[in-house]
Amino acid sequence: MTAHLEAAKESMPMNVSTPPFRPGAWLRRLFGTALLALLSFLAPPVSATEMFSTEPVAVFRQPECGLWECVERLRDSHPMMKPEPFAPPSMILDPSLRKWFGDTSTPPSGEFLLHCARGYKRRTLRNPVLLVHGAGDNANRAWLHPQDHLMPTKIDPDKRGFALWLAEMGYATFAITFAHNQGDNIIQAEQIANAIQRIRVIMHRTNDPTFKVDVIAHSKGNVATRIYLSDMKALFPEKPWLTGYRGDVRTYVAIASPFRGIDIPFRYYLYNLTVTQQPDEINSPVAADYLMTSIGWKDVRPRSVFAKEPNYFPGQAQLLFNLVRDAGVELGPDSATPGDANLTANALYFGGSSLYVRSRGIDAAIKAGGRLIYRLEERGIDPSVRLGVIAGRSKYIAKYIKGLGYFPMPWEIVGQPSDGVVLLASSLSTDGILRRGAKLLGKAIFDLNHIFVGFDRTVLEQIDAWLLTR
Repeated sequence: MTAHLEAAKESMPMNVSTPPFRPGAWLRRLFGTALLALLSFLAPPVSATEMFSTEPVAVFRQPECGLWECVERLRDSHPMMKPEPFAPPSMILDPSLRKWFGDTSTPPSGEFLLHCARGYKRRTLRNPVLLVHGAGDNANRAWLHPQDHLMPTKIDPDKRGFALWLAEMGYATFAITFAHNQGDNIIQAEQIANAIQRIRVIMHRTNDPTFKVDVIAHSKGNVATRIYLSDMKALFPEKPWLTGYRGDVRTYVAIASPFRGIDIPFRYYLYNLTVTQQPDEINSPVAADYLMTSIGWKDVRPRSVFAKEPNYFPGQAQLLFNLVRDAGVELGPDSATPGDANLTANALYFGGSSLYVRSRGIDAAIKAGGRLIYRLEERGIDPSVRLGVIAGRSKYIAKYIKGLGYFPMPWEIVGQPSDGVVLLASSLSTDGILRRGAKLLGKAIFDLNHIFVGFDRTVLEQIDAWLLTR
């Protein structure tokens, strides 16, 4: 792969002089301090990034940062960046990540990790790259060692993630790990804004008006990215603490993105049964309120997308979209419940009761999630951003056999076109996101599932071609 040899220009920070102390001025200073305190009390809510410190809480270098050059823990102390509760499978299991988050498996959502790929200070391409992971994931697994659960000491070339390849290709490469891998997408959008601000400081381009990053996001990470690029301060006037879009993203590459959301919990009855039977193993919510099990009716509301306190999956209701009504993707054989003439399938999706399920329906869940995808579709991203779309079309993801790959399950064979998680009707739908005139670089479809499309080398070649386009 080719790469531009243009070196990144770095701007020196402004020199700020300290005013001289004037004897006898202490009364004026005291009065001024009191006045500022009063004004701060009367002023509108401060922007979250005004309470974000660009100085890391902790920095980890070799050998404790593994295959990264360094990892930083950063904090936004705004009170709206609230801690989010964790279900057991959402807790941080990777010991490296737990250490970097301060020896905890349940870090507060006001914190995030910024991972710096090796050689980031010496890379020649002008636009740094920020990688954003999806649900149930982290920067280590998503972008460094995608085929290993924990960080190995050495990675085979065919098992390397995009972070390693991009760094070798000349990109100053960074990745974010969110505190909660199923967290609120709006909080995570604020952390993306914070991460970009920190990258600006790291690259010594604080005063460079031309500074922009390229963002590559996978799955749920696209929703947080899209929120920021849609100018979340304007998108959510009821949340005045959010940061407006700063014009600091040049190219956005969306991998397996739910542009029109998902409807998985409501589309598949068997999915709900499986999650209910393995609640400590499957990192996902259910859609139903009650399910009939072998021991009778089970109240599954604490694990549902409707849950309030505690809400273990705050980001999932925000992803929902009525793909049946608003995208024309009907319930098919993979949703069927033939034992009761599909009464259960329809009750689950549209709301109602059957012998096996009681559900409020997807529209009620969309409302509970603040109609986020609909708001994003109505808004569109900033027109200055360039968009590249990557989608997978292999539906086989449920059963993996070592040495053979993914084995097709019956419901996958008859299912709607998808990457096994996101329907193609969602991942290829760009009318909404381009509503304000953002440029489409192209759409590329690969015969890969939702996981493999995030680290395949042919996908990387397409991304590289887009990033090198002027």
